[in-house]
Amino acid sequence: MDRKTVTLILAVILIAGFFLPYISTDLFSTTGVSGFELIKGGGKADKYVLLLAPIAGLLLLVGAANGENYTPSRGVLALLALIGVLYLVIRTLIEGADIGQLIKMLGLGYWLSLAASVLLVLYNPRKA
Repeated sequence: MDRKTVTLILAVILIAGFFLPYISTDLFSTTGVSGFELIKGGGKADKYVLLLAPIAGLLLLVGAANGENYTPSRGVLALLALIGVLYLVIRTLIEGADIGQLIKMLGLGYWLSLAASVLLVLYNPRKA
């Protein structure tokens, strides 16, 4: 597959993962709190950092559909998506949470978003 197709697929996964459970309440991640519900919560400015991932995913989707015309560049958008996804874990660890409990608590949406953002950063073939 070419870079455009891979970027389209990973951007859709990144956006969809944001609406699936980020924090799960059961073993199979079928119920819980989605990334969208996290940002609807009140108060902190953290929600704006969490918004980096879906906004970067949307810009990647539009850029790939527009003949790979990305604003800002694809690499910057991929890094912003990764920062937005990793922020939840980093912030929780800074606050003193146990890493084992944190990993058990993360839901399917988080893992899909993390995988998509890591693959977006790593998959960057050069044009022939």
